[in-house]
Amino acid sequence: MFLAIYRRKSHASAGRELGVDATTIGRRLGALERALGARLFDRTPSGLSPTEAGAALFTRAERIEAEVLASERELRGADARLTGTVRVTAGDGLVHYVLIPALAELQRAHPGIALELRADTRALDLSRREADVAVRLSRPREPALVARRLGVMRFGLYASRAYLDRHGSLRRESDLANHAFIGFEAALDDMVQMRWLGRTVRDLRWALRANTTTAQVVACAEGLGIGLLPTFTAASDPRLVPILPRLACPSREAWIVVHEDVRRNARVEAVVTWIAGAARLS
Repeated sequence: MFLAIYRRKSHASAGRELGVDATTIGRRLGALERALGARLFDRTPSGLSPTEAGAALFTRAERIEAEVLASERELRGADARLTGTVRVTAGDGLVHYVLIPALAELQRAHPGIALELRADTRALDLSRREADVAVRLSRPREPALVARRLGVMRFGLYASRAYLDRHGSLRRESDLANHAFIGFEAALDDMVQMRWLGRTVRDLRWALRANTTTAQVVACAEGLGIGLLPTFTAASDPRLVPILPRLACPSREAWIVVHEDVRRNARVEAVVTWIAGAARLS
């Protein structure tokens, strides 16, 4: 509870992380402060700020958390049972267009495994057990993480036939400047595909910006604009047609990542094998 408050800087945010209400968080913090005889946080305009005592406690609490998490990972890593829950995180395009359609195959092969899927563009912390398995679009550098190359995620420009009927077909790259685009929100402009789009299209004009691939696919299919989409997502909707197919669009390597402590866990191994078979990236 203390670490959640320290990291989230509010009772409400800490409560959402822990699955309890803000009142409960406040009550537990008060009890902890009374037991220690010290105030741990001050209220500031930017949220709860740790006092000197709170900062000192954080250092020790974080060490305890690391030990507990390491013990949990080691125990999970030694588990040879093909039963239990495996938490998987991946971008929402992979979750909705690749993993969910293939989920019945995993259930038939391993009915005792329950999957928790979290669609997220962020790299969740596997050391803190925010997930057991992650699919990432870059190879991790952390020494405790083990990565298996999944393949290459290729991108292409797509629009609906209805959009092209209204706005005209494109014959050359320079024609892109006359069209509206659909892409990720501005907070994700550092993504490889977003940087490529910014370099390629002069005076880029947005019809829609969203934080998920799924929203972009739907918006393109509904005729709102042109999108730079993973080819496997566009192939799922017959309303989408490729734009300038000879244009050299970006691609990204995909990796399946696990923490070294759980790599030999039987159900984690089974899920990793299933993801590798389901994705079938080039």
